[in-house]
Amino acid sequence: MKSFSFLLENFFTHKDFLPPADQLPGTLFSPLHFLFAGVLLAIVIGSAVYVAKHPRIIRPVFTVLWVTLVVLEVVIVTWESLCARTPGFDFQTNLSLYPCSIFMFVMPFAIWGHGVWKQIACGYVFTLGLLGSSINFFYPAIRLSEYSCISFAGFHTFFYHGVMLFTFLVMLLSHYHSYHAEHWWDLFLPCTASLLVSIPANIINYSPLHADYMFFRGEFPLLAALFPHSPDWVVTVVLYGLYIFIPALFYLPSYLAHLRAKKCQAAFA
Repeated sequence: MKSFSFLLENFFTHKDFLPPADQLPGTLFSPLHFLFAGVLLAIVIGSAVYVAKHPRIIRPVFTVLWVTLVVLEVVIVTWESLCARTPGFDFQTNLSLYPCSIFMFVMPFAIWGHGVWKQIACGYVFTLGLLGSSINFFYPAIRLSEYSCISFAGFHTFFYHGVMLFTFLVMLLSHYHSYHAEHWWDLFLPCTASLLVSIPANIINYSPLHADYMFFRGEFPLLAALFPHSPDWVVTVVLYGLYIFIPALFYLPSYLAHLRAKKCQAAFA
């Protein structure tokens, strides 16, 4: 097992030049991983509570974090492309077309948008963004199966998904957005951003590159287990259904409550 000083010395070392994961402290579900994640989660919750109590700083904080995420995304993609054993940009994996990547695309509309555009952006944050950030924050299997949490790649995944959780908590606690739906189409606004990003994702997925952006071809381990030996197009259709249905579920209770309230008003009118 390598020492903590080894992690610091190799903070920016690419996985191609690191020892196996079982020799690195801070990989998935190790004591260092739990400690690191626990401290970061406390920071995320504490800072979200503070910012939510000061509405004037919400948009400036969101703006700084969004710019930081975009810059870091460019940096880490460049780092992974140049620092690998065989340098080069991997079009199969390095494009920002994953479910959590959508966060970078919607945040300008969540910060400065109005009306339906803001609803679409915040709807993503409150649904697929919340699910994706929670899964990747508490179970960062992709990164921490190869890197320690004390590494550039490990730091990036925790910071990125930590910012997503922070944004959700601030919006929820400050009433910046809420799970409110009065019309049937309000149920489908939260999936709009995902459906838009799915267009370039599937163009690339079904090109000769044979990528799996947004997991539409089922190469994600859980999907591969649920749909073994299924044709790619079947998995794609099922995923489209899930990308529409799951976000709608978050707003369905509010919509049903609104319908009941309208019926009660009509009954006593």
